[in-house]
Amino acid sequence: MRALLALLAALAAARGSRYCPELMIDSCHCTAERSKEFSRQSVRVKAVCDDADLTETMQPSSLPNKTVSLILSNNKISALKNNSFLGLTALERLDLSSNLISRIAPGAFHGLKALRRLDLSSNRIGCFSADMFLDLGRLSKLNLSGNIFSTLPEGLFTHVPSLRALQVGTDSLFCDCQLRWFLSWIRSQAVRVGNESVCVYPARLRGLELRGLQEQQLTCDGPLELPVLQLIPTQRQLVFRGDRLPLQCTASFLDPSVRLSWSHEQRPVQTLEDRGLYVEDSIVHDCCLVTSELILSNIDAGVSGNWQCHVTSSRGNSSIGMEIVVLETTTLYCGAERVSSNKGDFRWPKTLAGFMAFLPCVASSSGSAPLEKRAWRRCDRSGRWAEHDYNQCSYTSQFTRSLHELTQVSVNVSSALVLAQRLSSLSSRAALFGDVMDVIFVTHLVERLTRLLDHVRELADHVLDVASNMMAVEEHVLWMAQNEARACTRIVQCVERIADLALNANTTGVSKVIF
Repeated sequence: MRALLALLAALAAARGSRYCPELMIDSCHCTAERSKEFSRQSVRVKAVCDDADLTETMQPSSLPNKTVSLILSNNKISALKNNSFLGLTALERLDLSSNLISRIAPGAFHGLKALRRLDLSSNRIGCFSADMFLDLGRLSKLNLSGNIFSTLPEGLFTHVPSLRALQVGTDSLFCDCQLRWFLSWIRSQAVRVGNESVCVYPARLRGLELRGLQEQQLTCDGPLELPVLQLIPTQRQLVFRGDRLPLQCTASFLDPSVRLSWSHEQRPVQTLEDRGLYVEDSIVHDCCLVTSELILSNIDAGVSGNWQCHVTSSRGNSSIGMEIVVLETTTLYCGAERVSSNKGDFRWPKTLAGFMAFLPCVASSSGSAPLEKRAWRRCDRSGRWAEHDYNQCSYTSQFTRSLHELTQVSVNVSSALVLAQRLSSLSSRAALFGDVMDVIFVTHLVERLTRLLDHVRELADHVLDVASNMMAVEEHVLWMAQNEARACTRIVQCVERIADLALNANTTGVSKVIF
């Protein structure tokens, strides 16, 4: 069988090299697409380099000039240079989705005069310019969704007069006065905008489809709303005399009017070398974020107090701050410490003796709760970390979260079979369990189901399925679960209980056998 598979792979590779003999990338392959419009000798080539670990586009000369489709999705391409595809004059479809593209040079698509479909979705593009789309006069479908831009500059689509379908959904799309031109343009050009292109900001328009808005709804006179306004570090900082502490402020760069500045106890801060204060020049990243860094060096008592980063713009102002406490060398405190657990990675800051520190729980993929959940830790009066509580935080593993949720479900005769089916499905992937709590939660659920066997005999097969699935868990995880909660012994006891019931009922035998 292995020899046959190897032969098939070799034949597939040979067919691919037949159409792209110059393409020397193992993960790529080419296929032929015959067109009814051409003779039998005319071959249209489709080149696929999906998930091939490419960090840049391949040389156009490595592809035949008959290439009509080029799939470069799910790679690690970070930039498109000028003339990246020069020579591929027959190319009709180009898929660059799910890469790391943040920069597109003017003329990157130079020479692609036949291109009709371009997919740039799920990259890291923060800004566009009309020159990026030079030579795309026949482009009819363009997907820009899933990038990090918040607006689109007027005149962006000057060089794509044939465009008829467009997707621009992002997590930070601002529907304000800067997009009035866009509404007028899509209506005058009869461009279809995808229904996933919805407003995220301002809050009053959140969730509304961009294409359905009226121009008078797009204003810039509301309060300043920033998708990102962050100060690092976020918590109160305890520092000693002579320490060095950098502060970094990051905000959304909505337009060129956005400026960052600093203050200490409501007094403006500028670079003062004799006091060890250095304000670095602001830097704009990918046209969507602006950062400013303040460095405090050779810290003295005068640094104590509230420090703030201020955002000013033509749309309004905002600020964010934190407190710095300068300690004497004799002050008792608990040192900064990193704690990693199945509830997340927590970086506890220096904390004065006798005080408690709080950190937000790591946000789970299931979405944040209405109220912020926090973990806490107490620094005792001798300057040692003491009690802690992570109970409000969810488990970081999806498996552990799902199993924990099942343990919170009430189990009775009417609900037991549904729960058993869900548990059997979850445990079918037990080979991926990596937390001792996964095994302990399964054990707890198996015991609860076993208690209902007298009332719901169908549970027996599901329990045996689960027990069999648990054999796939890594040995060291099973060992820890056994050592901590006798989990393996308890599961075996449940299986023995099923065997006893089967024998006592004079059945022909147990339908499942666990080795």
